[in-house]
Amino acid sequence: MVARKAAVAVLAFSALATASASAAPIGFETPVVVDPIHTFGEPSVGVDPLGRVFASGPTGTGTQRSVWYGSVDAGHSFRPISPGPPPSAIQSFQAPPGGGDTDIAFDRSAKQYFTDLYALVCLRSATTSNGGATAQQSIYPAGCAGQPGADRQWLAVYDPPPGTPKQSPYTGKVPLVYQTFADEGLAGGARWTKSTDGLDYTSAQQDQSQGAFGPDGYPAIDQVTGKVFQASGAQDADRTTFDLMLNVGTPNAVGDLKFLDSGAQGDPTKLIHIADHLAGDPSVLFTAASLDQARNLFVVWALDDPDNNKPGQRQVFVSASSAASGWRTWTPPFQVSDGSTATGDAVNIFPWLQAGGAGRADAVWYGSDKVADPSSKSSQKWNVFMSQVVFPTGAGGAITGAAPSVKLVRVSPHPMKYDDVCLQGTGCIAQQGNRNLADFFQVKIDRSGAAEVIYDDTSNGLAQPGFTPGDVQLVDHAGAPVVTLARQSSGPGLFGDEVSGPSAQPVGGIADPAGDSLYPVIGGKPVPGLDLLGTELGLSGGTLQVTFAAADLTHASDTAGAVQGTQNLEYVTRWQMGNVIYYSEMALARDGSYTFSAGKAGSIDLCSVSACFPHVITYPEASSGGTAEKGRVTCPKTPSADAPCTVTINVSAADVGAPKADSLLEEVGTYALTASHPQGATSNPQAQADNVPLEVDGSCCFNFNAASTARSTQPVTPALVGLPSSRRCASRRKFTIHLRRGLRRASVYVTGRKVRVIRGRRLRAPVNLRGLPKGTFTVRIVATRTNGRRITGRRTYHTCVPKRRTKHKKHRT
Repeated sequence: MVARKAAVAVLAFSALATASASAAPIGFETPVVVDPIHTFGEPSVGVDPLGRVFASGPTGTGTQRSVWYGSVDAGHSFRPISPGPPPSAIQSFQAPPGGGDTDIAFDRSAKQYFTDLYALVCLRSATTSNGGATAQQSIYPAGCAGQPGADRQWLAVYDPPPGTPKQSPYTGKVPLVYQTFADEGLAGGARWTKSTDGLDYTSAQQDQSQGAFGPDGYPAIDQVTGKVFQASGAQDADRTTFDLMLNVGTPNAVGDLKFLDSGAQGDPTKLIHIADHLAGDPSVLFTAASLDQARNLFVVWALDDPDNNKPGQRQVFVSASSAASGWRTWTPPFQVSDGSTATGDAVNIFPWLQAGGAGRADAVWYGSDKVADPSSKSSQKWNVFMSQVVFPTGAGGAITGAAPSVKLVRVSPHPMKYDDVCLQGTGCIAQQGNRNLADFFQVKIDRSGAAEVIYDDTSNGLAQPGFTPGDVQLVDHAGAPVVTLARQSSGPGLFGDEVSGPSAQPVGGIADPAGDSLYPVIGGKPVPGLDLLGTELGLSGGTLQVTFAAADLTHASDTAGAVQGTQNLEYVTRWQMGNVIYYSEMALARDGSYTFSAGKAGSIDLCSVSACFPHVITYPEASSGGTAEKGRVTCPKTPSADAPCTVTINVSAADVGAPKADSLLEEVGTYALTASHPQGATSNPQAQADNVPLEVDGSCCFNFNAASTARSTQPVTPALVGLPSSRRCASRRKFTIHLRRGLRRASVYVTGRKVRVIRGRRLRAPVNLRGLPKGTFTVRIVATRTNGRRITGRRTYHTCVPKRRTKHKKHRT
């Protein structure tokens, strides 16, 4: 009986307070740099059923290459996925043709489907069933079903969970993958194809004589009926206003779709009207649709300014409809942007949306602080904004039609773009407009309901010197589009519970898990010489001290030999201060010699159908353009992840922008790279061939300023100064908390991370504090009673505390 009490902690909930109306505000972690080397516009993100995070995007038709990434650490660093030979130091991505739009989707088994556009001809299709360790692809007939002429493709997967009511006429194999794209051939409109393997597609339209209404709009699919939805705008007969309309495709037994406008493409009398007589086109880059768990359909759009004289009308709107109405009765459009110069949300473009629990959705967009035409150079500052939209719901989770609550937040920690954004697609080259952001960005959610917002940050202003005569930005546009991922870490998620995670407050450093440096980079064998364990920064006087740890730096030749084509090992710590990317670096040669450098990052610019922009970011070594710095490498006799090597680089602050105590260094991350040649000597042909460094491990990201005394909530690595040694106490506490009866559901967070809640006569959750150092750790519970009342609780636990000795009373005899 005594042992049982020691192993189980009973949480009574009697002292829990009712959740106040002022729940934690929506906040985000320090944004993650998806790739410190490659840059590109219109990034896509996806979270599979296992919680793994993936990203993709085009590097342009000029390279005939798109990029596809998988994360091995819950979205904090990413590795390339290639259907060809394993990524190497000679070439990271070996999967042409491509370079146009991309999209990714998943089925319930976590099999991933990828699509890539090449030269407006066809759609390269690829799949992976093991998180990107291996992949297969089809180039032709592939996603276009062997009928050339395609643009702007999207994926939708029909794979209903067990227990889903069967109302679909489809009787074939699942999952069934649909792909829709703008038909650039004779049919026009939207063309739909289908596949059961995700590689080769066939036509999925019952009427193949024409395309369906709705090309370019991001689709949704209903897992109960198998119906697909796509929304788009069309000009009214008066030629002055626009209607936003919905097309619905219903499958037959073999999965072929019959659309509402079948036989009469775009006939407004056959389509469902979401919003009528709008002052601008709602489908300019783009509409997006998403279904929540209760089958309410949401659509988001941004109004265009067709005459370019009313930029203030470029606002973002959301409307919704329930399955109970057959998705025919829509709420009025609700504006979710505030149109304010004070918040920096005056003019808005590129909306996207993701639905979650019943009545809930997150809408995102780029917003500027000036009431000005987005295509004008008006010194605009652009930021990423998100509104969490919650519609009232009734029985079964159907929306009631009443107005939603809206929580507006800024996602980006600093402006991610300055000046103009061209909205003319491939026509931007004729207008000499800046299209570095391309045409969209995305939001998805993880398994806790936290938003995952992927966007481009071009605030760095990078451009390759001398790329165009006089460096005039007529064709080559400054600002490397650094692909950035922001995860929601506080406030309500889309399943109604509060989400949790580290904040973006400055800290001294971060830890990185051991054993995640692999080659091949996903699913390969460990490479200890590239295994980063953590990073710390410090500023004293005129010196910025950069310290990082790696498992073993004593076998450089073996490390280089583990990754094909490697001549140099490079360990780069990069950050952004103001609008400049800075770095420090250790270059380790195969013979074990090393040099240190620091400075401003550079870029290699390449061209595509819509002008030129920086495609590759470089971090020059001391021998190829970087400034030489002093440093040291310290390794124990037998290095390992438990007793790692430590690298300290003493960077002259003057070489990296002269940071002061109150300077903010943002998105600090350290990356272990392999290279076939010095970065500073990379030529444009080499960048065109993707002969650029390969990331094998990454430790990302945190914000730093010297005035902040905060430290990471976990030890960075035992070898780093001022942090706990692995030989000190490590907790052995592991127990289960039992929640009070009368709870409908509960979420339990241990040290900020959500843990599994086990159902039974009473809800219970495991708490594992094993391996943690001496300290105080918090367990937080958010629960809903059977009467719908929401309650919260918090309990702290102390690790490595001596057990209290029981005092025995003396008894008289």
